[in-house]
Amino acid sequence: MSLNNFSYSHTIGIASFLGRGFMNPVDVRLDSEGLVYVLSRSNAGNQDVRVSVQTQDSEFLHEFGRWGTDPGQTTQPSAMAIDSEDRIYVTDEFMHNVTVFDREGQFIDRWGESGTENGQFNRPSGISIDSEGNLHIVDHLNTRIQKLAPDGTFISSFGTFGTEPGQLNFPWGIAIDKDDGIWIADWRNDRVQKFSRDGDFINSIGSSGKKDGQFNRPSGVHVTSDGSIFVADWRNDRVQAFTSDGTHSETLIGDATLSKWCQEFLDVNPEQASWRENAALFEKEKRFWRPSAVESNDDGLILIADSCRHRIQIYQQERVLAMN
Repeated sequence: MSLNNFSYSHTIGIASFLGRGFMNPVDVRLDSEGLVYVLSRSNAGNQDVRVSVQTQDSEFLHEFGRWGTDPGQTTQPSAMAIDSEDRIYVTDEFMHNVTVFDREGQFIDRWGESGTENGQFNRPSGISIDSEGNLHIVDHLNTRIQKLAPDGTFISSFGTFGTEPGQLNFPWGIAIDKDDGIWIADWRNDRVQKFSRDGDFINSIGSSGKKDGQFNRPSGVHVTSDGSIFVADWRNDRVQAFTSDGTHSETLIGDATLSKWCQEFLDVNPEQASWRENAALFEKEKRFWRPSAVESNDDGLILIADSCRHRIQIYQQERVLAMN
């Protein structure tokens, strides 16, 4: 599939249970210096969760937040956000809380517990930060969005269960645009909904299906600084791009080449390279398999967490998609 507004750049990643590489990455974020933070969720049978930090050129730096229930550990991490001071906030489904780290991965704080009261969670998932530094957290099974101060103090919430406009059904991802509009990946309703900063419904994008502008369990939503909207169309194995008014503009299905880490592995394991060549899976392997999250910078770099292929695919946005 030819691309009109994007060019494929490169891939970072290799399947790994620790150190350099990822295991089922579910989120990707950039800090103020452009370092790439990748959240590995692993799978139900493993304890290989962590946040990995690397450069955009694939230089692995360090990791933190490995499996466990002690302060500074995570068990079933869902998403993360990075604030203006490069503090990293990680939501944890199993522990129903949020853990805060500094940019070096040192533990700062954690807060939250299981429940339905204000400031409590039932499997928190997506997390995003508004212009005032407040956190907006998708309280997944409580079917609401909670707004909290950086120290976990409850401010407000909105959201009710249902299929009507403004209602939610298994919400997962969240993004906040430059005007503090709140975008929610409404997973089971197969749509993305936009709300005001006060939680009032504005509009929605999408419906169930495989056509352009339709979704099958959207897991992530991201809004760039120019207003372009990206949706990780999870079960359709693609990422869709929209203009700021919700008009579909392009669909990405994956264009991965071997990452630097994979190539280095094959260089010292030639028998593996031979097996790969004989398997003739190169075309299929390029494509996304359950993409879960999207990140960008102001230079048009687009990073996509390609979860089941244990990698980050990186594109360059060629021109502005947003409507003026």
